[in-house]
Amino acid sequence: MNPSYSSLNRRTFLQLLGSSAAVLSLNACTSLPTQPPTDPASPASLPQKGGTLRIVLPDDLTSLDPAVSIGIADVQFAFLLYNTLTRRSEGEAGAPIYPELAESWEINEDATAYTFHLRQNAVFQHGTPLTAKDVEYTINRLLDPTLGTGIGNSLNMIEKIESIDDFTISFHLKEPNVSLPFTLGGPGAQILPHDRSIDELLQQPSGTGPFVLAERTPGERIVLQRNPTYWDPERPYLDEIHLVVIPETATQIAVLTSGAADFLYTISLESLPLLENAPEITVLESLQGTYPIFVMRTDQKPFDNPQVRQAFKHAIDRNGLRAAMMQGRGAIGNDQPIAPGTPFWADIPPLSYDIQQAKSLLAEAGYPDGLEVVLFTTDMGGPRVNDAAVSIQEMLKAAGVTVTIEKIPAGTFWSETYMQAPFFISWWPVFSDPEGVLPLAYSSSGFYNESGWSDPKVDELIVAARGTQDVNQRKAIYAEIQQVISEQGGVIIPYVAPTLQAIRNSVQGHIPGARIVGQNLWLSA
Repeated sequence: MNPSYSSLNRRTFLQLLGSSAAVLSLNACTSLPTQPPTDPASPASLPQKGGTLRIVLPDDLTSLDPAVSIGIADVQFAFLLYNTLTRRSEGEAGAPIYPELAESWEINEDATAYTFHLRQNAVFQHGTPLTAKDVEYTINRLLDPTLGTGIGNSLNMIEKIESIDDFTISFHLKEPNVSLPFTLGGPGAQILPHDRSIDELLQQPSGTGPFVLAERTPGERIVLQRNPTYWDPERPYLDEIHLVVIPETATQIAVLTSGAADFLYTISLESLPLLENAPEITVLESLQGTYPIFVMRTDQKPFDNPQVRQAFKHAIDRNGLRAAMMQGRGAIGNDQPIAPGTPFWADIPPLSYDIQQAKSLLAEAGYPDGLEVVLFTTDMGGPRVNDAAVSIQEMLKAAGVTVTIEKIPAGTFWSETYMQAPFFISWWPVFSDPEGVLPLAYSSSGFYNESGWSDPKVDELIVAARGTQDVNQRKAIYAEIQQVISEQGGVIIPYVAPTLQAIRNSVQGHIPGARIVGQNLWLSA
């Protein structure tokens, strides 16, 4: 057992997942898109100003410090009050990256240095103009290991930060990395003012974002008002956004259908029948979701034998699981950590569902009469993962494998079972850029290498991909990695669960996905 496993912290894990990269576009600075395209002939391209948007979230704020944001409310609040250097758009086709506080940037030939040019009209809500000092202060704070944030871990490729002048800043990297602009657009990377202490910001947040905090009633709601000094004079369109905390599903649906709320950030599959046919309601679906993982520790019996792993893979009916668990929504997982709907997903042949092949592989591995294993599960272990565990239990039974499911409390699971048991569940969000997951979970030295799997060739390919600026070459490298993991890795990824959201038809400008881009939203009459 690796002694570092016992120190794993689920909070840090979730922060790390939320702060990882999206897909890279290598366009020059002047050709970067500034906003999503609109159809000039469509009414949706003519935003109206004013109004209050009421967004229902399932949880409340846990911190006003963006660097340690973890819950849904934390992340959305931070993006509404603060800006990042870049804005990721994982919910959009092709996942472009937009300028935010950095109007443009350049990358050197070997992807080891970036120069960012800051906009010169951004002002913090307490009146101080944004300068390179604020960027340098923020990133150095995130890199401080005593802060212990996931985003800091994702930025540890930065070797040196250099402020060229008030509005120009350079990042020098330890090794080539084409994904830095995307990491800088993730949760936790919001730029803070260097002239305000964290204690002051916890009492009175001050960002450069589109909204300001006007009122907060813990456990009930957060009122945000339009920032009159926002650097984009055309945005935001709304006067106010209310983040309403309602954890109960039935109450969420009731307030949306009655018109007391406008936007449900997340809905379950079970809620669909109540919403899909409701008047004035639109259900939105995005493949920027999450996927469950059934992890096989490749350094422990019986999964140290690749034939056993392949037998388990062939015993899983992925089409059946997607139909039963996701009602046909989402996508087949095919044991690929890079999901369909993202730019670097590889359309490789799916793993066959073949019980006889599974039995033959088990016999060749020395288990002609089958074997017995324990599958450890917990709540908060992924989309419908416990239901899927029961189905997989039955599928493996047909191949001669007896699976005992042991469900244990979440706290105990994540501290004592996760990455320690031979067979357990996990989950990851969908990232547009594989750099968000492969170095962490599939390289030999990955901090969250859940299966303990090691392949020197894959390690080399991961490093090669992060230093490759040609997008087509990166796609080819990632396709090879996905093929190897699907066939040989220690993970079963049966399906990808979509992000499901519901809005009233009056809500315009929202692209379904994990982030609410408040400055682009407006209400039609």
